[in-house]
Amino acid sequence: MARPDLSSLDVHAWEKCNSMVIEWLYNVIDKRLHGSIRYTETTSQIWIDLKGRYSQGNETRIHQLRREIMLTDQGTTNVSVFFEKLKTLWDELDVYLQMPHSKCVKDFSLFKYQESERVHQFLMGLNVS
Repeated sequence: MARPDLSSLDVHAWEKCNSMVIEWLYNVIDKRLHGSIRYTETTSQIWIDLKGRYSQGNETRIHQLRREIMLTDQGTTNVSVFFEKLKTLWDELDVYLQMPHSKCVKDFSLFKYQESERVHQFLMGLNVS
């Protein structure tokens, strides 16, 4: 939340809460980081700074999921177990990719392409028998 205008009655409450959260952050982060946040005025500035330095993004996990999907096959399991494993991987991948959601999502050509790819992934993973 942004700092309220200095003429606002809420400014004192905001400053008190902001100070408490800064103190809490200061006490829970590694002592080696204290110097880099010591003079930061708001919790949101600290959060943005730490997130920018330490957020690794999701590309590694997306790569792992795509690789696992490509390498997944039916093996000795039955078709429903194989499909359930693929579906679980696809669902997690969807969380990271954040496909567009709307009532008419099935009209998107991207959605149709994705569904077609998944059918092929499923068929390629099935046993020949």
